[in-house]
Parts: sequence; structure tokens; C-alpha cells
Amino acid sequence: MVPVYRPKSEAEAAIIVSMLEAYGVDFVMQGGAFSSMYPGPLPTSLNAQVVLVKAKHEALARELLQDFLDE
Repeated sequence: MVPVYRPKSEAEAAIIVSMLEAYGVDFVMQGGAFSSMYPGPLPTSLNAQVVLVKAKHEALARELLQDFLDE
């Protein structure tokens, strides 16, 4: 699995997950479950999320996430 992006918020993570699922990209949102365990702000080191995709889908994932990567 190849890391391609670190979402900045839960809303951004939800959009990214929906987009990757819609295009059939094999991915894992590492840290996604932990960040939703407790309400309110947590230190980033505890709730950091990263999108990991299979190497064969890396180019497609980067193309889909281009608008997020440019920010």
C-alpha cells in the first residue's frame, strides 16, 4: 500500500472515501476508526489519518485527489 494523502478533516476524509469507492480504487484509511472514537479535538498525533492505496491504483488515486493535493 502506498500513502497518497493525509485528510485535513473528517469532512474531507468522507469526501475522499466516497470518491475512491465510486471509482473502485482499493484503499485503506489508516487511523480512520480511531479518530472517530472520541468527540471534540484531539492532538493530531493521536488522530492522524492517511489514505493508502494499492500500487496499481496509485496513479488513478492521485488524479482523483489532484484538487486536494494542490492545496
